[in-house]
Formats: sequence, C-alpha cells, structure tokens
Amino acid sequence: MHLRLENFDGPLDLLLHLIKAQELNIFNIPIAIITEQYLSFLKQVPELDFHSAGEYLAMAAQLIEIKANLLLPVLQRSIENIESLLEIPEEDPRRILVEQLLEFETLKRASEILEAMNAEAANIYPTAEFKRRDDEFSNFEHPIKGNPFDLIISLERVLLKYSNTSRPKVVVRAQKITIQQKMELVKKRLEETQNLTLKDLLIECLSRYELIVVIMAVLELCKANHVNICQENLFSEIILAKGEKFYDDSSNFQNIEASL
Repeated sequence: MHLRLENFDGPLDLLLHLIKAQELNIFNIPIAIITEQYLSFLKQVPELDFHSAGEYLAMAAQLIEIKANLLLPVLQRSIENIESLLEIPEEDPRRILVEQLLEFETLKRASEILEAMNAEAANIYPTAEFKRRDDEFSNFEHPIKGNPFDLIISLERVLLKYSNTSRPKVVVRAQKITIQQKMELVKKRLEETQNLTLKDLLIECLSRYELIVVIMAVLELCKANHVNICQENLFSEIILAKGEKFYDDSSNFQNIEASL
C-alpha cells in the first residue's frame, strides 16, 4: 500500500480506510490484522513527526493494548479481582474503538454531504429579475401576481405613514383592589373547595400589585385565625385550610385598610 499521512483526517480515518480496503466487518474487527497493517503503515511514513503524528501514535498504542487484552486469558486479566469477574460480564475490548469508528464515519458522511451542497450552491447565480410560477404552485383560484420586493416596499410605506401620525392618548385607569376584597375572596374559595393552595390564588393575579394584595390578605386571615396555612415539606405547596374563627363575623375586615 502506498499511502500518505496527509491524505487522512486522523487515525480513525486511516483505520476506516484499512477496514474497507480489506472488506472487513466493522463490528468484528480482526484486531491482529488491523494492528499489523496500521503499524506497517506508520513505519513506511518517512521522518514521522511526533508533534503532527501524535494522534496516530496514540491510536497505535490503543490498538496494541486491545490486541494484548484479547490475547490474555480472562482469568489472568481479572486475577486481582476475581469477585468482579463473577459479577460483571466480560466486555469486548474492541467496543470503544468500534463506537469511535462508527461516530467518525457518520460525521465524515455528513461533512461530505455538506461539501457537496456547498459546491452545488457555488454554481447557482440568482438574478434580480426572475419569472414567478404562481399559477403552477398556488392553491388559490386566482393567484396574486407580484414579487416579494414589491410587498416589502409597500410595507415600508405603510409603516412610514403611521410613524409620522400622532398616536392617540390612551388613559388607563387602575382598578382599585383592596385587601378586604381579597380576604373575602379567599374565604369564598375555601367554602367552594376542599383543597386550596396559595399557588391557585397567585396564578389568577393579573399584576404584581394584585399578587402582593393577595399575599397580604392571606397573612391577615392567618393573623385573625380565619385561615390556617401548612406546608408538608420545604419548598412544597402552601395549603390553605379553614381556621377556628373561619365562620366568625367578617365585618372587622373593613378596618384592615386603615390599620395598615
């Protein structure tokens, strides 16, 4: 074989070439034959540079190690830990190498496809004027004629027109939400359902202000012993339940706003 080191993208590329040249099964690599051919190839490389060919030498060491593991008896390889030999099934030393080869082959094929697409695109020269074929591809009975450049220009004109006009003044009046209202709402929800969590109340809030008011309402209900809160575990859901004074008169809620 007359091969050159610079013709390959690393040691895995060289191994794939040797396997395909011999028409070998990648899932059952005859490691002795491949190792011999691989080392023979490295010997033929004139003035092997250890810096540029470091990956090739590392692969050579890996092949020799795999070959040695295949030649050594199973008991001798596991003599230091006989118990682990009985518990763990013997693994093929070639498995990692096969996985590396398959992954490299997949990436290499993808790279070749991208290069072919890039080469094909390099030969395409689009022009500013092109014939539209709306009649052939449109699902409408009367396709719209024109091109996308006219549509973009029309959109720019519309945006420019409305950007120069004064915007109408819009007055947004904030809805007044009181703690008393939310306290009554919480008690009503507890009457309607057996399981009520703080999260159920908060997800209904439409603003940060409303969220704060709901939390304050729950705290006031707990303070007045109308509602009890509990949490089974740290960071778990906060559950609301009826307190001892849940059915007491709620008229005192009207003074809550003034006392805060």
